[in-house]
Amino acid sequence: ECLLSCGIVNVDSFVGSKVADGGSTEESGEDKALAVNETKSKDSVTLEESEKDDDPPLTPLHEAIIEGDLSKLMELLKILEEAEGSANVEDAAAEDSAGVTSYDVNTQGGPDHQTPLHFASASNHQIAPSLLSALLINGHANPCIIDSRGRPPYFVAATDKAREAFRLARGTLGEEYCRWDDEAKVGPALTDEDVQAKKAKALEKKRKQRARQKEKKALEKAQAEEAAAKKRQEEDKKKEMEDAKRVRDGLKPKSSTASNVCDFCQKAAKGKRRSQMFQRLDYVYCSTDCVKKHQRELMAAAA
Repeated sequence: ECLLSCGIVNVDSFVGSKVADGGSTEESGEDKALAVNETKSKDSVTLEESEKDDDPPLTPLHEAIIEGDLSKLMELLKILEEAEGSANVEDAAAEDSAGVTSYDVNTQGGPDHQTPLHFASASNHQIAPSLLSALLINGHANPCIIDSRGRPPYFVAATDKAREAFRLARGTLGEEYCRWDDEAKVGPALTDEDVQAKKAKALEKKRKQRARQKEKKALEKAQAEEAAAKKRQEEDKKKEMEDAKRVRDGLKPKSSTASNVCDFCQKAAKGKRRSQMFQRLDYVYCSTDCVKKHQRELMAAAA
């Protein structure tokens, strides 16, 4: 009996422990799923932050171009040139140990990993062409370096003057400077003489255009004056014919241009329109007396 009771007690305790263990197992599974989701979300956020952190910082050259400060850019290029001339391995090691970030004229920065030449090319600043020329001619920047989207600096040029600055630099630096056509994608070389000739051609085109506009206006004015003179002549001729007819009909030439004037006595019929006056043949009269008088004159002239 003692052994049986002990066995029963052990079985019950064993079953109870199994049930308890099953509940804890389910709870622990839910907790694990939540923990995995939280870990994934944290990992994604950490990945995005790391990607943002991976963007190279802008150099002082980038900042000078953003500010449109040509004097500052020239000063920085001069410093880089002097540092390049006096640099050695010990100086580089000392800079690395001091935590100083080194850069040059071709160092890429920003989210698109663009060089200072990219920034100057894409700039809409008024002196952007001067910034480009300074980077290429004074700083000997490389126009073949592409950004993270595979674009050379010439490809992101914002204005025609920026593209012209690249072509002028190509003419100044020569064809051996880089692979202008294949990699830099820069147009044909230009010289100062080409630019001046282009400007002179544009000015000549504008001058001819203004001359054509002036001639057109003069022609339109002459045509308008001719049409007005022709109209006056026609009106004068019409009036002469009307006056001659009036004389033949025993009337005096019309002295007024008003429409309600009596053709016989030359007086205005106040308060009446021409359609309300007495009419006979091609003439209008202010009263029946004028009609009869004119009729008697015509009869006397015919006799």
